Amino acid sequence: MPEKGRVDWDYEGKPDFSSGTGAYGTEKALALASALVVPGFVLYLIVTQAVDWTMVQKIIALVLAVDISGGLVSNALNSCKRFYHTPPKPSEGKLGSLLKNPLIFTLFHIHPIAAGLVFADTDWFFGLAWYGLLLASALAVLMTPLYLQRPVAMLLIMSAVMINFYGIQAANGLEWLMPLLFIKIVYGHLVREEPYRRS
Repeated sequence: MPEKGRVDWDYEGKPDFSSGTGAYGTEKALALASALVVPGFVLYLIVTQAVDWTMVQKIIALVLAVDISGGLVSNALNSCKRFYHTPPKPSEGKLGSLLKNPLIFTLFHIHPIAAGLVFADTDWFFGLAWYGLLLASALAVLMTPLYLQRPVAMLLIMSAVMINFYGIQAANGLEWLMPLLFIKIVYGHLVREEPYRRS
C-alpha cells in the first residue's frame, strides 16, 4: 500500500532561502550532495581539456554548475515547496518578499545571458533568446490553472530540450545549462505541490 504522507504547510525558524525553512537534515544533505554533480562533470571537461576555456570561463562555468546542480534538487525539496509557496513572513524581510515572488525569482536567473556573453563570443541572441523563453515559460506556468501546471511545465521543459539540441545550441561544454535551468525553475520552483513531511 502506498505511503499516504503527511502534508504540512506550516513552518517556523530562521529563514532558509536555499533548502526552505524547517528542512530536515536529510533534505539539506541531499541538496548539498547534488550541488557536486554538475560541477564534477564540468571539472572532468576542464581536466581532460575537452573544452578550451579561459580561467574566467572556467570559474563562471563552475559557479553556474554549482547553482544549477544544487538548486535543481533544492527546488524539488518538500521544505522548499512549502517555503516558496506560502506568503512571506515578517521575519523573512524584504529579501523574502522578493524571492517569494515567482516571477522576480525567475528574473534573477540571468544564466543564459551570462553564458551568451562569456562563452559564445558575445552572442546576444543566445542569451536574450533563452532568457526570453525562460520568462515566457514561467509566465505560462503561472497563468495555468493549478491542476494543469505540472503537465504544462513538463511540456515546456520538453520543448526547451528539443530547442537546445536542434535550435539555439549552447557553446561546447554548456549543453547541460538550459535543460537543467528549465527543470530547476519551470518545474522545480514554479509548480506548487503538496509539501510532504515525515509521518
